[in-house]
Amino acid sequence: MAEEERISIALIKPRFRIGQTIYVPQKNEAVKTTILGYNARVGEEKGNLVGVISEYHITYFVFVRRGDDSDFTSVVRAGDFYDDQKKAQEASKFLEVRLDEEAWRIAVGDRDSQDENSPYNLENCNLPPCCANISEARDILLYCRRNSGLIVHDRDELTGLLFEGHDFEYDAQSPIEKIFEQLQVR
Repeated sequence: MAEEERISIALIKPRFRIGQTIYVPQKNEAVKTTILGYNARVGEEKGNLVGVISEYHITYFVFVRRGDDSDFTSVVRAGDFYDDQKKAQEASKFLEVRLDEEAWRIAVGDRDSQDENSPYNLENCNLPPCCANISEARDILLYCRRNSGLIVHDRDELTGLLFEGHDFEYDAQSPIEKIFEQLQVR
């Protein structure tokens, strides 16, 4: 067997260190866990290998939202957790959303709708396609629909996508407003 050659990678200093205690918001609880290791993306810069931390390995498996579904995983991103227990507890509060199926379809649309005149077509719903922010916001709302609500952490991400990263406008009498009202958006 050939001897392995080692190479050096300059790793940009991670914000969170191995061994650090963090808190991952879950439905109505914040899971206390510890960072065990890193995943990094490595690229070349001026002939040198440079790595950037992309994910953190933690001691416990937790649920994290990914798109319109969730993963049960022990690998999280920096945006999935907090280093402050109180903030994580606040972010874990579950906000229930109750809305009938018809209103949901009008609010977020149906990605499978081929009828251009249907109120469920993405072009005609309360959240028409526009950009990556709107697509991710739709994923969060579909996740909300599937789970009958969101934790504050996910609600805050939704709010950022729609109102900070985008200038989303909607009719105050629309089904999407009923969702926003229950999620305490704005």
